[in-house]
Amino acid sequence: MTGMRHPSASPLPSAFLTRMREWLGEEFDAFLASLTAPAARGLRVNTHKLTPDAFLARATFSLDPQPWFSEGFLVADPAARPGRHPYHAAGLYYLQDPSAMLAAHLLDPLPGEWVLDVSAAPGGKATHLAARLAGEGLLVANEVVRGRTRALIENLERFGAGNIVVTSEPVERLAEVWPQRFQRVLVDAPCSGEGMFRKSAAARAEWDARAIPGNAARQERILAAAA
Repeated sequence: MTGMRHPSASPLPSAFLTRMREWLGEEFDAFLASLTAPAARGLRVNTHKLTPDAFLARATFSLDPQPWFSEGFLVADPAARPGRHPYHAAGLYYLQDPSAMLAAHLLDPLPGEWVLDVSAAPGGKATHLAARLAGEGLLVANEVVRGRTRALIENLERFGAGNIVVTSEPVERLAEVWPQRFQRVLVDAPCSGEGMFRKSAAARAEWDARAIPGNAARQERILAAAA
């Protein structure tokens, strides 16, 4: 089976397509159509700095509301470049896929709680968790890959919250230092990256089915330590 062409002209991996066709059967064509469609662009308002209504009053590009929660929006204008806007540099919003916003929303941390984000870089879910804490309690944003902590710290600083600690430790070490200390733990475990196929030619080119068992074992270890 040959790789099908992506809108960016980079093929989807043939082994991936074969694997998904075997799994999905008659639903495969709908899955492929979704995967090759343009990705929705989302942003989440930084409620640490302003309300969603206050942001909408200032926004210079058109937005559609998310159906799940008030601070999430879809960028409706295809010509808009929200990542280049001064509001983005000022930390008034975070560019985030709509599906990625669900994680912190469903975890639903409450002000005053201790919350751990196990694999926090580049900071999208961590900033969302911090917003939900509303300046009370503590967020530990951990990223074991030290090279990724710079982007994490930059995004957290731009966000503007003060009740955040950044660490770079294996999750087993965190469990030793803070046993049963956190009320909420978010684990966005490292994976094989299929979710990036619509955005990244590198993700499509680097995908390798042989990496999946190793990723699954690593995810199991992280989840066991975080539990």
